[in-house]
Amino acid sequence: MSYGILSFGAYVPPLRLKRQAILHAVGWAVPSLRGLAAGERSVANWDEDSITMAVEAGRDCLVGIDMAIPHLSLASTTLPFADRSNSGVVADALVLDNQVATEDLAGSRRAATSALVRLAQGAATTLLLAADCRATRPGSAQEMQYGHGAAALLVGTGKPIAEFLAVASRHEDLIDQYRAADAEFDYALEERWVREEGYLKIVPEAIEQAAANAGVALGDIEHIVLHGSVDTARALAKRLGIEAKRFVDTLGATVGDCGAAQPLMMLSLALSQAAVGDRILVVGFGQGADAILLRTTPALAAMQQGRGPGRYLTHQRVSDNYTYFLSLRNQISIDFGLRSERDNRTAQSAFYRKRRDITSMLGGRCRLCNTLQFPRSLMCVNCSASDAQDGESLSGLIGRVKSFTEDWLAYTPSPPYIYGNVEFQDGANVMLEFTDFTAGQIKVGDSVRLVFRIKDFDTKRNFHRYFWKPAPLIG
Repeated sequence: MSYGILSFGAYVPPLRLKRQAILHAVGWAVPSLRGLAAGERSVANWDEDSITMAVEAGRDCLVGIDMAIPHLSLASTTLPFADRSNSGVVADALVLDNQVATEDLAGSRRAATSALVRLAQGAATTLLLAADCRATRPGSAQEMQYGHGAAALLVGTGKPIAEFLAVASRHEDLIDQYRAADAEFDYALEERWVREEGYLKIVPEAIEQAAANAGVALGDIEHIVLHGSVDTARALAKRLGIEAKRFVDTLGATVGDCGAAQPLMMLSLALSQAAVGDRILVVGFGQGADAILLRTTPALAAMQQGRGPGRYLTHQRVSDNYTYFLSLRNQISIDFGLRSERDNRTAQSAFYRKRRDITSMLGGRCRLCNTLQFPRSLMCVNCSASDAQDGESLSGLIGRVKSFTEDWLAYTPSPPYIYGNVEFQDGANVMLEFTDFTAGQIKVGDSVRLVFRIKDFDTKRNFHRYFWKPAPLIG
């Protein structure tokens, strides 16, 4: 038993927007974007945010993990709530014990790597999550460059897949970009200045210190994770005297820059491809730099199959509809008619009483006849036994579409509104709203997975409600 990274995971939303579509829409005003208009970027659906994406990354990370998680940390620069435990919502959705210690980490794109630096010193087993769903100003370079996504690491004592060799950090208040507390969009400074003064002066100090602490030559590091552009990686490789091919793919062509989640996203990609004994250097940048040096162990091979961002790169729905993108991100006001004008006030007292049923998708399994049902009730729907149900979450089960309706009259930010009955093994039948399906895609008998998503918005009181929805399987 030793200390290190025990597992990893990631999540990328299935929707992709072609960057050519952005250029086609705004190129008349900003022709300079032409050089950025290759590939595509990930786009969160209207019912996704940093919380829901973190849940998906956490689920990916915890597949096959059977251990108590005493601590959960969520790093993000786009947390939905300023005064509510965002990480607490994630913990409930992941069906963690209510004794788990939760914390929200924010204020910097280095929030996740700075947390990893602290964890490298030794701590209680921690699920470290990072997610960002950053808004972008139409026609900006960020609209082209950003993406939405999340990543996760489980760090603690056990049989690690990667061990910490050394860490180093540098704080320098070099403002490469920022967003004021009351602002919607990031403000970025000139790229060349940031590269010359930040990446080529501050980052090398942290990297060289970490390598010296570990007694490792820079040329012996097989994989380098750098939160930055390809051009920046080339310049840094030249500055450090190492091969540029050692830098891990930024996923810029297919996903984009996922903010605080980007270093962990790239680390997840590196871990899914690394060989036993490889050294991985993770660099976080933003008002300073973090450097974490790792070495993989023989336990990695058993963890690599079907984990990390790789499978999400093929599970995608590509769009060239720029207006649709703006609507999903609430940057264009579509008149959805009278049906969209409803008050979605949440009864907080009722939610509190049913919070585990709702957030954890906690149903009940009868101890006498094994029937599973949702929600739990005092009496079994099959054998009528009273007070004989044990709590069991349906969130990880595969369901089958029993019936569905595509409704073009009911309101949803992404028409049509698809809802129907989903049945699960051992008897549970639940009427649910579907997500990530397009018109005509779903049919009776299809297998579906459950994903944690935004149910709706209470715009008068600025509250988000979350619930579980059936979505297509990932191949």
